[in-house]
Amino acid sequence: MKRLLRYFLAFAALFYFLKTPGIANAQGKYEIRSIESEITLEKDTTLAVKETIIINFPEFRHGIFRIIPVVYSYKGKTIKADFKLLSVKDENGNSYKYEKSRLGQSIQLKIGDPDVVIDGVHTYVLTYKIDDILQRYDTYDEIYWNITGHEWDTDINNAFAKVVSPHAKIEKVDCFAGIFGSTEKLCNSAFSENNADFYSTTVLGDGRDFTVVIALNKESDLIFPGKVQNALDFILDNWGYLVSILPFMAMAYFWFKKGRDKKYLGDNIYYATDKKKVIDRPLFAREHLPLVYSPIQGFSPSEIGTVVDEKVDIHDIVAEITELARLGFLKIEKIEKKKLLGSETDFAFVKLDKDTKDLAEYQTYLLEKLFDKDMVAKSLKAVESFYSNNENKLKDTLKLISEDNYVLLSSLKNNFYKHLEDFRKKLYDSLDIEGVFDGKPDKVKQKWIGVFVILEFISGFVVVNFANATANFFPLIVLAILSVPSILFTISMPRRTAKGFSLYRQIKGLAFYLGKGKWREEIAEKHLFFGEMLPLAIALGVVDKLAKEMEVLGIPAPNYFGGVATGAIYHDLTKFESSASSTFMSSPGGKFSGSSSWSGGSGFSGGGGFSGGGFGGGGGGSW
Repeated sequence: MKRLLRYFLAFAALFYFLKTPGIANAQGKYEIRSIESEITLEKDTTLAVKETIIINFPEFRHGIFRIIPVVYSYKGKTIKADFKLLSVKDENGNSYKYEKSRLGQSIQLKIGDPDVVIDGVHTYVLTYKIDDILQRYDTYDEIYWNITGHEWDTDINNAFAKVVSPHAKIEKVDCFAGIFGSTEKLCNSAFSENNADFYSTTVLGDGRDFTVVIALNKESDLIFPGKVQNALDFILDNWGYLVSILPFMAMAYFWFKKGRDKKYLGDNIYYATDKKKVIDRPLFAREHLPLVYSPIQGFSPSEIGTVVDEKVDIHDIVAEITELARLGFLKIEKIEKKKLLGSETDFAFVKLDKDTKDLAEYQTYLLEKLFDKDMVAKSLKAVESFYSNNENKLKDTLKLISEDNYVLLSSLKNNFYKHLEDFRKKLYDSLDIEGVFDGKPDKVKQKWIGVFVILEFISGFVVVNFANATANFFPLIVLAILSVPSILFTISMPRRTAKGFSLYRQIKGLAFYLGKGKWREEIAEKHLFFGEMLPLAIALGVVDKLAKEMEVLGIPAPNYFGGVATGAIYHDLTKFESSASSTFMSSPGGKFSGSSSWSGGSGFSGGGGFSGGGFGGGGGGSW
């Protein structure tokens, strides 16, 4: 009965192709008359495959080559099938010469003798075994196999497949034939308990596939690999994932060992003795937030801002200039000129006569560069425009300019940026002397950024090669995603000393205190408090909140900040902070094939099957 069924299917296929014109010798070079595949599922789940390929060579050729994929990607998982070639013979059992090589994710068999040419009809019988193909699902096990592949350079007139499953009962079958990726079913199938037969009803090859799907009963005599073997296979097949997480794991380890802040064992953050024990800050520690009501003695606003975020940013520089004004080394004045529509606003820095011997080196440097001759000279033209209608004011201002004691904020645009880097270095030097950080933050970051870049480059190179070899690009995605936390670890590497961490907690308490406005009920001399806290508020990023509170309370601007009306404190101070930040940063030009066809999934569930899906496939050609 089974033999009659097989003959019937073969006869039906032959009748179909005799009725179909233009099939034979579609390209005029050679034709594949038929590909017949007999697949036997062995007890250990290995597939034993026998392919019979009948080819007609109208012109002289040496033979054929056959490409069989052995590496597949399934739901982000790489599956490497173990391929073992048993024989390459003709229909009479005579062996062909062949060369076996690797091509991408596939095995390439080059069959024929380079010293011999042939023509006419020839039969190639390939036998091989391949494992790790049988896929397991909740309700069935599945063989999902591409019989022909679409990577042929000619047409395949006929294609047949027979699947034998002596150790597992066949529950259902399906097939797909047509353009690669389509769900066309230009094929027929029939099955019994342990056998299934398929044939295609369309021309195949050259972009067209023939795929079969067989569902097997879960109750079977099949012996599947054990959990240990499966785990080992998974690791060996998917080592690209291990490489992709290496930079993240390395940076996390380095941060844990080298980047965590130190802290004193006790809870008192306001003093430290030599006898206090120092430990690494615990990973998930949640220290209480101290309330700090006054400036932190011994540290300037720019130092305080740097301790918080471990870098010198532009707000720290604006804060330090404001601090120099508070200390009496300069005065900040808002100047305004009425225009036909609205007004033009600028801010002037006026240098005052005060000895700078008590200033830190970075403060002295900042003051000197702010009133550098070149900066002052660039203010001349703007000053003449501003005071064109006020002769006395113009005269006084020109005198200050001639003494290098007057500069406009607008004149610093595209000019002052050249001094920022030296200021940063001097500020880092000061903090290093104070023992706030374990090393200079900029140097520490540069070192660890270099380490991260090297790790990322090496891992990226290896993972790209893994992806090219397996067609599994998910490790690249993992590498890219984990780069984000890796970068965060990298930029967090500057470690605060125990002294620095105590200082950091005080600063966080001060920032909370200023931001929440708790000083409104607790500080009597509010105008003095405001003048003292303004530079700190700029460094800590809460100047808008502080200025708004002062405006609501009707408290005037500090005496070192001229030209600001009481009712416009919020507008003028926030404008100064934003204008100064953008001006100091501004600079000219804005310096500052042989591929696997299967991508995973069952041939049954959710309509996931398609022509070209499953394991197997590939293609071939003549040579």
